[in-house]
Amino acid sequence: MKVGIYGGTFDPIHFGHLITAQSILEKRNLEKIIFIPAYISPLKTEVKYAAPEHRLKMLKLAIDENKNFIVNNLELERKNVSYTIDTLIELKKSFSDIELIIGYDNLLVFHKWYKPEKILELCKLIVLHREVDKIPDKKNQYYDRGIILDTPTIEISSTEIRNRVSNNLPIDYLVPLKVKEYIYKNGLYK
Repeated sequence: MKVGIYGGTFDPIHFGHLITAQSILEKRNLEKIIFIPAYISPLKTEVKYAAPEHRLKMLKLAIDENKNFIVNNLELERKNVSYTIDTLIELKKSFSDIELIIGYDNLLVFHKWYKPEKILELCKLIVLHREVDKIPDKKNQYYDRGIILDTPTIEISSTEIRNRVSNNLPIDYLVPLKVKEYIYKNGLYK
């Protein structure tokens, strides 16, 4: 089975994540996209996230009706900093053909990731690129090893959604209805 691994904090998951995932599924002819919420991102250790159980529940609610999207909570179960290499080693036990989906900004700092060379031995690196992303003058040694994929430019951010909730502004059309209801029911981001 050919699968795409889509990791992130998903705090909260929003339509930008979902539209992008569907686009990648189709363009790369993948059978599944596996969403993997991070417990703590190694490059964002200072950020405070919503509790893991809330982020996991919102993710499940958001993808519930798409048979091609699944959630794997192995990084949340570790309860520590999530290194992509550890996740890939675990997933390789079940999937032989893995494509790791990362944002263009992550490609630019891929040399700072833990064991980037080993990551590339285990999977193909699929890089989300938008028209607004600038090609750097100086590229790291991994830049040309990513498969750059033009994806829709969806200007929605989880930070913006958290700020809107905090400021009592509507988040309609930014997140699925079930996610919006969950955020308000559980008093998240207040």
